[in-house]
Amino acid sequence: MTYAAKKITFSKKQLVPLLLTAKGQNLDFIVKLVKEGKLKTVIDSKFPLSKAEDAWAKSIDGHASGKIIVEM
Repeated sequence: MTYAAKKITFSKKQLVPLLLTAKGQNLDFIVKLVKEGKLKTVIDSKFPLSKAEDAWAKSIDGHASGKIIVEM
């Protein structure tokens, strides 16, 4: 497992970047974190597929505060 141990501050929340390679043991680790309530994904916005261009523009803009989801 590879991860970034350096903690960063964003707003009033402390974030710890987590980088993993696609291996079974890493997926087990992520599932464990989710089940324990220790991992939360921050979603900035959701777009329908018909608005994918708007989602792309927002991601390029650099002002998203979480993941940008395009729903199919």
